[in-house]
Amino acid sequence: MVTTFLHRPYVFAFLIAFLVLGRLYFGWRKTFLWLVIGYVVAWASEFSSIHNGFPYGLYHYVYENMPGELMVLGVPFWDSLSYPFMIFAGYTTAEFILKGAPKNVIPAEAGIQNTSRAPATVFRRNDVYAALLGAFLTMLLDIIIDPLTVRGDRWFLGNIYYYPNGGEYFGVPLTNFFGWFLVPLAVIVLFLFLSSPRRRGSPDSQWDSRFRGNDKTLGNDKPRLRYFLPPLFYLSIALFNIAITVWINEPLIVAIDCFLLIPIVGLVIYRVKSISQISSGAL
Repeated sequence: MVTTFLHRPYVFAFLIAFLVLGRLYFGWRKTFLWLVIGYVVAWASEFSSIHNGFPYGLYHYVYENMPGELMVLGVPFWDSLSYPFMIFAGYTTAEFILKGAPKNVIPAEAGIQNTSRAPATVFRRNDVYAALLGAFLTMLLDIIIDPLTVRGDRWFLGNIYYYPNGGEYFGVPLTNFFGWFLVPLAVIVLFLFLSSPRRRGSPDSQWDSRFRGNDKTLGNDKPRLRYFLPPLFYLSIALFNIAITVWINEPLIVAIDCFLLIPIVGLVIYRVKSISQISSGAL
């Protein structure tokens, strides 16, 4: 375990950031639930793929290049552990894009009122949209990451796995991206089902009530920075991997990665601007 931590500090850095954001976003209990669901589903999907090729396509780990690292039935512990924070980044960014900042950080004088509350059902229509978009955004992260990881021998990841049949997208098979849509979708749906208001028997938990504690505006009526942290977390994961892709001198992959991020950055900026305009309208 110590070897794994020393060799993969970036994974644990993102994991710690996820735990901090998860506490703000979900609370500890639901963050732990997300972590467990994410890890178990991720491990099962990887175990399946290295044996029968589903859902990512067949690939193999190079165990001799990972001496001393913790393995769980042939799957690196740290690899499955990266799924929860990547899916969390995709899902929370999807919610931000679809719903904006929590409604209670927008002053009532701005004329924005939360006049309706969805019934406490297991799934609401907005949950479905957020789950689908969250899975897509997580897949987009993988499109940025996996062409880099198959070139792990050129940076500090190392040559740890390979696709025996190669792949159509810079050495990565397209089936891999199908798996990276299906698995995040399964994690999100399972989490929503197990933590739904109906199953809890507690009041509905909306986007505007997930940040517990001091849910107030700043003195100048601008929303707190923490409400914008989920998309910043998502972009930090993407930019970290793009920076390494620049380092190993793959300009074409970098150009495609940046192109893929343009609409996401645009949507986030649009949301931030719309929230700021609504908030400043109350001044």
